[in-house]
Amino acid sequence: MSTLRTVEPSLRSRWLGRWLRALREDRGFRLSHVANMASVRLAEINAAEHGTHLLEVNQVEALLELYGVSDQYERYRLVNLARVARHLRRWEGFTDAPPLSRETLDCLWLEAHAVHIRCFSSTLVPDLLQLPAYAEAVARQATGTAVSPAHVSWWGRTCAERQQALYGPPLTTLRVVVAEAALHRPPDSSAVVVRDQLHHLVDAPRLSQLTLQVLPTAVPFLPGMDGSFTVLEPVPPHPHAVVLHALTGPLIHEEHAELYAGAFEQLSQAALTPEASADLIAEAAKRSTT
Repeated sequence: MSTLRTVEPSLRSRWLGRWLRALREDRGFRLSHVANMASVRLAEINAAEHGTHLLEVNQVEALLELYGVSDQYERYRLVNLARVARHLRRWEGFTDAPPLSRETLDCLWLEAHAVHIRCFSSTLVPDLLQLPAYAEAVARQATGTAVSPAHVSWWGRTCAERQQALYGPPLTTLRVVVAEAALHRPPDSSAVVVRDQLHHLVDAPRLSQLTLQVLPTAVPFLPGMDGSFTVLEPVPPHPHAVVLHALTGPLIHEEHAELYAGAFEQLSQAALTPEASADLIAEAAKRSTT
């Protein structure tokens, strides 16, 4: 008898397991009944519902058939989630890519499916507004001297690809509040990188789906101001999530998403208007060339 292969749960596998369990319980089926009817081992179904086992796509299809899921969109959503829980073709398997943690892969997947993104950055220009050279400088500093040039280039290229993905589908609205000090903080020793990035931000507000605000240094302390975070709202019925940007990598929370969404709104109210922010960035860009 084969041994059950368990994995560390990802956001994708947890969400898939949660919906499969909800479908089973809604039909009033016991695990033993489902195992017999769908020819899937009971231990596999149980572990899959907790996100610690990855079912084959055909096994998920068999479960959906048993549960009587006839809605084509729901079937497509869950079958596709079963595929991406196993492998993200867009991000995994490239020889020039650095090792990516489950959390990083979850963030990339979640971001690509978001219809609304709210981002506050206290330290650097946020990823979704970075030029490739800026992103490469950040990657080089974050990973140390041991990082390969290929990995650094991958981060720069990936940053540009992520920004293009905002144009959809689905079309993503992006609201950014960035601390004033972050605009002037170089990601490395090159002043040219900061200069080019500031000039890039001068043109960024012209994008219809982007709202960019600057939080002045003189603003008194507000909750959330002491860290960088991103609130992501994917296509329903996926729940909202917040990504906290930590030294060890991204941390994803579902239960605190609304708390951070509220903190973002407070920071947005305290920040300069988009028009005043554009003027401040333009002035900073002008000074950087002199």
